[in-house]
Amino acid sequence: MDFEKKKKQRIDNRCSYIHPNKSNKQCGLQVRKGQIYCFAHINKVESSSQKEIDISKQRSNGQLIKRVVCPVDPTHTVWENRLIKHLKICNAVKEKLEIKHKEETCEWFSVNYNLQDVDATCELLELPINENDWREFTNEVTTKYDKMFSHELTLEDGKYIKGLETRLEEVSNQKHILQQSSLIQKLIDNDLICNDAVIIEFGCGRAEFSRYHNKAMTEIFKDCNKYRPQYLLVDRAVPRLKFDKKMVADMEELKIENSEIRRLKVDIKDLKLAESLKAFKSHNFIGISKHLCGVATDLTLRCLLNTVEDTPELNFKGCVIAMCCRHCCKYEWLLEDSKDYLKKFGINRLNFVYFRKMFAWATNGIRSGVPSDVVGGHHSLLSHQQREIVGLKMRRILDESRKYAMEKRGFDVKIVRYIDRSISLEDNCIIIKKKI
Repeated sequence: MDFEKKKKQRIDNRCSYIHPNKSNKQCGLQVRKGQIYCFAHINKVESSSQKEIDISKQRSNGQLIKRVVCPVDPTHTVWENRLIKHLKICNAVKEKLEIKHKEETCEWFSVNYNLQDVDATCELLELPINENDWREFTNEVTTKYDKMFSHELTLEDGKYIKGLETRLEEVSNQKHILQQSSLIQKLIDNDLICNDAVIIEFGCGRAEFSRYHNKAMTEIFKDCNKYRPQYLLVDRAVPRLKFDKKMVADMEELKIENSEIRRLKVDIKDLKLAESLKAFKSHNFIGISKHLCGVATDLTLRCLLNTVEDTPELNFKGCVIAMCCRHCCKYEWLLEDSKDYLKKFGINRLNFVYFRKMFAWATNGIRSGVPSDVVGGHHSLLSHQQREIVGLKMRRILDESRKYAMEKRGFDVKIVRYIDRSISLEDNCIIIKKKI
């Protein structure tokens, strides 16, 4: 079967449900032969067509069985005769049991600990999008942006290579190691390295960044007998192919003693960082992250502020965070000073839906052979090239609001482009330092 035929088959097998709050996009899940909707959307569809109604039913031993909404997690459905068995294996049930267990046994875990001043359950308003209002909002914000910022962010892509030579030789696609080396150089340039500090990688994933950060630090402190690597790896998931064991092997090979690596499976909103740092001997800590998603970035800033304000005996030296996926941001979870900054551009909770959708314009690609200066029927009446410029401006506004909020709390903050856009379209990082 050729590629085009396979592609057509995939499209034909897609669920017919249309998401009303996602620009009328069609559901991407595949359905069984003869069905119209996937099991997640069967019960959401109201239709007079008997054929569409009957697809949520099947016969078992002569009885008609229907699908029902899971009582624990209403986002999915299950066959009625399998409900009792499903409740024993439902991921939502397992997650609730895991949360309950952590609350009872882990001092560093507390649900919504870093969201105590907001309604953690409040969802972003998904109001119907009016294209005329959107265009008016875009023009208003970009006009204010042009008056406030006379130049774009300058590129500072210095790279630290020592200790990373082997990795650079191993991989043909070097975009990740180049980003990591640039962020390490930012730590060095801003005096955010220490031979006795806990390095916290927020949203660490496999912890590849921590591994190569440690390789660089062992090179920098190779003549220092007191270098003691300490890493706290934070992520809400447990990915496969983690680098934790490789970090241990690296340090055994270099005969580095007294190293310590801890991994916590926790959402940053639930992390009591001060409690987790009690397991380490050092009172100094530094934050790092490579491509931390929008909402996680705001949660990390909240987490760091809570730690600094509630536990003054801990010494927060600073952090370097490469930001990404700003379209995931939640208005309610922004710092209050960040919201105040956005008000200068007329951005509030209601029109934030327009604001955050334009972040993706800074990173959207374009199909091969399509000129970037052609509008192509887009609702904004802007070409791809123009939308990219607008997206970059909107992204800068949000990042500047974070900078403003942390400066109001007494920190030295700057935003820089740490890598060329040819390597990564998510090329901005925020550098936060404790004032001396």
